[in-house]
Amino acid sequence: MNKNLKSLSLTALFAALILVATAYLKIPIALGYVHPGDVFIVIGCFMLPVPMAVGVAALGSMLADLIAGYVVYMPVTFFAKGVMALAASLIYYKKFRIWKAVLGSLAGSLIMVFAYFIFEGFMYGFPVAAANIPAQLLQPLVAVPVGSAICAALSKIRYVAALKEEISIKYPALRRISADKKPYDTMKVSENTSENTSENAAEEHDREP
Repeated sequence: MNKNLKSLSLTALFAALILVATAYLKIPIALGYVHPGDVFIVIGCFMLPVPMAVGVAALGSMLADLIAGYVVYMPVTFFAKGVMALAASLIYYKKFRIWKAVLGSLAGSLIMVFAYFIFEGFMYGFPVAAANIPAQLLQPLVAVPVGSAICAALSKIRYVAALKEEISIKYPALRRISADKKPYDTMKVSENTSENTSENAAEEHDREP
């Protein structure tokens, strides 16, 4: 299986997991609903390159709102889940540590809760939206520790590490810049060596009787 197919398959898998866990394992609350879909967002931010993690979080969650009948929430969900995944991915995708996973997923979750608070404040009034915050915090309360623990377990598996490296997004321009520096550095060292050799030869010539 080539890189593009693996990347596409893993992206589709996480989008489906987020959608199913969000739309079909939901618990209705006063405004909206809570669900375990954020656990898969946290894991997706560990497994997928940043743009893909943001995409599956935003699209999978938004389509879950459509399926669950919360159409009015679709725009804010797309934004809130996308920003949540972006914040989390930037913190722990490249160099994973368990504390980074906890910090990243917590930061992303709090941004998500704040986005929903603003939306619901304008929709239903800020007193009502504020009263709904404790219920909204149930998702981070589950997603942060569970998702971080699963990420920590996956990080110990060699195949997972190899898969992450294989589907990671490379930036040719950056590699080209890095490659361009090497001949320059080599030439510079060569020039310095030539100068030192010439200076040493001149000194030896001066010492001769």
